Amino acid sequence: MSVALITGTSTGIGRSTAIELAKNGYRVFASMRDPTAADPEMVSSGKVEVIRLDVNDNLSMESAVAGVLELTGRIDILVNNAGIGIGGSVEETTEKDLRDIMETNFFGAWRMMQLVLPGMRIRGGGHIVNVTSVAGRFVMAFQGPYASSKHALEAASEALAQEVFRYNVRVSIIEPGAIKTPIFDKAMALERPTKSPYVQSFNRLMEVFEKRLQDPSPPELVAATIRRAIETDQPKLRYLVGEDAELWVAGRAKMSDEEYVAAGGKMSSGEFKNWYEEKFRMEL
Repeated sequence: MSVALITGTSTGIGRSTAIELAKNGYRVFASMRDPTAADPEMVSSGKVEVIRLDVNDNLSMESAVAGVLELTGRIDILVNNAGIGIGGSVEETTEKDLRDIMETNFFGAWRMMQLVLPGMRIRGGGHIVNVTSVAGRFVMAFQGPYASSKHALEAASEALAQEVFRYNVRVSIIEPGAIKTPIFDKAMALERPTKSPYVQSFNRLMEVFEKRLQDPSPPELVAATIRRAIETDQPKLRYLVGEDAELWVAGRAKMSDEEYVAAGGKMSSGEFKNWYEEKFRMEL
């Protein structure tokens, strides 16, 4: 029975992934900052053990990994899923907010990889799954803080994939589009920064995601993709999840950098709508 350790399982993608793997024969250690918040359905879905793990606390991470190794002797799969969402313009994002999102989304994931890699390398096998975002490849204005953390994790993942290939350790990058999770609920509840010189960028971003969240992909789709990435005999490095993610990346690839940057210029709502729908083949 393969042993999987998943971070950030109290809600959303992490919770669904724990259920998906447990129901399909994996021994799952579902970690979260507050184990009392564990969802009963997740706990009863199969071989799931809920443990405390805070990816912003080195001692917590070290203790959690050591505890799993003491119980099982191995960690076959690490799913780095814990994450937070912070938006804002580059000019206006505070250092604290930027450090907070990098600590959780990047440094926490990096440290977790460091903790499980020695065992995987010595055993000659293992799988690290890093949940990033389509924002790791497609970035709109006002997404700088969040997208930067995801770009950073994608870069680390690509480097790691080459480093551990010879040791039969695989790395997968999961890139969801708009998924119905609390991270998006919190984003949509933000007060519009009406006094910001970049309010138009904020409004455009919210317009795009408000439309996408009318019919979002479920977290179960991401969980199924993660299991497929783990089990396939034809592995890929990157897995886009959701039709929107596919269309955003495809549309961006057809534009030059200069053309895409110029979309930040002054446009009416109607002009932006026409540009967006033409380039990304999605209704706005």
